[in-house]
Amino acid sequence: MKLNIVLAVLVAVMSWVTCKNLQKSRPAEPAASAVEPSSSGPVGFNASRVAAEARPDTAGINQLAYAPRRVTVPVDALPPASASHKSYLSSAYWHLSHAVQPTDTSVHHNYNQKWLKFREDQTFDVLADGKIIESGRWNWDVAKNEIYLSCNDPYINNTWVVNDRSFIMIWKGNTDLNVTGIQIKVQGHRTLPWE
Repeated sequence: MKLNIVLAVLVAVMSWVTCKNLQKSRPAEPAASAVEPSSSGPVGFNASRVAAEARPDTAGINQLAYAPRRVTVPVDALPPASASHKSYLSSAYWHLSHAVQPTDTSVHHNYNQKWLKFREDQTFDVLADGKIIESGRWNWDVAKNEIYLSCNDPYINNTWVVNDRSFIMIWKGNTDLNVTGIQIKVQGHRTLPWE
């Protein structure tokens, strides 16, 4: 009986010593540091923007509504688009009807009033309310099924992975160059609404 009591006390003392040693050897947790959004190219986090402070999920209250960073789209690095891609894109007016992004639920306001008119010479116009508001150049990477759009509008200028079904496309901002995470529903129409 005395041996059991001595063993129980020994186990308790060893447990206490082990716990003390574990507490001493546990690495200190790093201090939470603010991460500033990068204005350079797509380096670091593969996300549209990084919150500059730690805060709980506040969707609908604190949005990160920034224009995507400006990137140089290498439309000339690819061979010319195929005749079928030129014909497909130039056969309709393309409405950027809706957009979503994980960090900005209001991003669709930067798209839903815009229409694109592609031409077979690989140029395009951005239209809104019956007026051309921007022009640019485009190309298509067949191997990756990505459309390359180069213009001054930061919400359109980028490369986009394309999922297409007839005259509806989904453009995804998840490419080597485009790290915005934005997804756009693009619908083809024969005529413009203001005509």
